[in-house]
Parts: sequence; C-alpha cells; structure tokens
Amino acid sequence: MTTDATRLRASLSPGAQQFLKFCVVGGSSFVIDFGLFNVLLKLGQSPILALTIGFLCGVTNGYYWNSRWTFKDRKGDAKRQIPIFFATNVVGLLLNVGITTLVLVIGARSGWTSSHVSTMETMKLVLFKSVGTGNGFTLLQLDAAKICATIVVTIWNFGASKFITFRAPAA
Repeated sequence: MTTDATRLRASLSPGAQQFLKFCVVGGSSFVIDFGLFNVLLKLGQSPILALTIGFLCGVTNGYYWNSRWTFKDRKGDAKRQIPIFFATNVVGLLLNVGITTLVLVIGARSGWTSSHVSTMETMKLVLFKSVGTGNGFTLLQLDAAKICATIVVTIWNFGASKFITFRAPAA
C-alpha cells in the first residue's frame, strides 16, 4: 500500500528529490542560523557578528545532514569534503552579508527605515551597531533583509554542494 507521499516522491526526478531534501536540511539550518542571529542581536551584538555566527552554525548543521542524507550516495572522503564545503559556504557567507547589506542600503535610501542614512552609514550600522540603539535598524528590518539574502544563498549553496562538495565521482 503506497502513501500519497511515496507516490509524490516517485513522481519526482532524482534531482528534484535531492533539491527537496536539500531544502529540508536548509530549513533546519535556517532555523539555527535565524534563531542565533536574533538571539545575538537581542544580546546587543553587531549585525555582522550575528550574521557570521548564525551562518556558521547553520552551515555546520547543513554539512552534517547533507553528507548523511541529501548527498549520501556521494559519500566521499570527509577530509576532502569538509574544507571544500566550508570554502564554498564562505562564498555563501559573503553573499549573505553582501545581500543583507544591499537590501538595507536600498531600504534606507527608499525611506523604509526610521532614518535616511547614506550608503556608508548603512554599512557602518550593519558592521558595528547593535539593534535598537537609536538610528540603527529594527530587528524586523534586519530579519527581512536576512530572509532576502537567504533565498539567493540557498540557490548558491545547493549548486555548490551538488556540483563541487558532493559531486558524483568520475566514472
């Protein structure tokens, strides 16, 4: 007796199944990343530090589950995969910080923040200012910018995991 989930899974291509698994793992990594990001901001840390710590913890979770579930058929040498995984995710971190900052710059220039600040001042706020200290960003604004970045970085991370870190062995 097959369930609806089994039939749905059987109807998807292997690539689509793999992407769905990646998204499940990514969802758990996002909860870790986003949760730590918000806790650290509420503890007064700068957005850049909160972004970095949350992202690195989420990436660690992602490596663990992607290597054991999403790409388990491509299990390779962890001594080779771990540095490659973290290197490709450093690119993801840079994209994350860059896109988050870009969204905040555009937001500040468009007037959706509490103050109209220059691009340079926005970047200083992202790097050094804690949340709720006057002319900085609200937690909601930072969360919205981070979610925008996460969407783009998910696509990068899937491609990097599939084609670089966990690539199929050469025939």
